[in-house]
Amino acid sequence: MTLLYLQEITWIIGIVTFIGGIAAFLFKKIVIEPLQKSIDSLNETLKDFKLSTDRKITLIEDEIDVLKEKTTRHDEQIKTLFRGGNSND
Repeated sequence: MTLLYLQEITWIIGIVTFIGGIAAFLFKKIVIEPLQKSIDSLNETLKDFKLSTDRKITLIEDEIDVLKEKTTRHDEQIKTLFRGGNSND
């Protein structure tokens, strides 16, 4: 009687462990893997977005530098014109 009872417990534990393993495997395949693929895809998208944004920022900064140079040149030209205009009066 005790031996049979112990065998039944062992058998039930084996079945529960087997079913738990199947459930864990299915959970991994159904939930974890698609979620991981989505996370990886999002990560790649964010990397591409960062690169694109960095390139655009660099272009804008370069354009700002050129405009600063032009503005400085124009300021100097305006000052020269006003100085030249006052000396002729």
